[in-house]
Amino acid sequence: MAQDKNQAYDQALNELRKLAPEERRRAFQTLKRERLENEEEKKADIALLPNSHWSQAKLLKRLPNPSEAAYEQKIYIPEMTFVGTANQPDFGEMLLTFYPGPWTIELKSLKQYKDSFRSSLASYERLSNVIFEDLMEVYEPTRLRLMMRLRPRGGISSCLTIDSDWKIRGGKELFGDWHNNTDRFGCDVTSA
Repeated sequence: MAQDKNQAYDQALNELRKLAPEERRRAFQTLKRERLENEEEKKADIALLPNSHWSQAKLLKRLPNPSEAAYEQKIYIPEMTFVGTANQPDFGEMLLTFYPGPWTIELKSLKQYKDSFRSSLASYERLSNVIFEDLMEVYEPTRLRLMMRLRPRGGISSCLTIDSDWKIRGGKELFGDWHNNTDRFGCDVTSA
């Protein structure tokens, strides 16, 4: 099979060499256009998929919460890698603010979970929502705040925040510390 592919490649290369330079350029432009059209089709198809398509919740393990007393756990993930929608690697960092309910996070499984997204073709907005939904489903926390910041690309950095306390996300707005953006994470944000 590999030999057949090598022969086909060699034959195609020889045929390209027979073309005049202008025809060869046109052939490569056609191949590039077809490749870009295929990528656009793939992006359009991916945009229609539900968040559950990217879910890796099965990798997350939970531990019983050792305390009934309230406490806050901050988990900083300095290296989050995935393939963005431009089909280029994106690099970011994530900060989780976690108020445990009956369960707490087993950190080794969280590491394996975040690494499972390395080859995922998704926007960071999509990925943030997928991760948030998975963590909420598996750990049933009293509160979860997820902040993801992307490394600058083209001179622009972006930070996305999701908080289970927000009424718009089904929360009861019990904590309110987010009203004044007290939890800054790489982006100096001021109240409107």
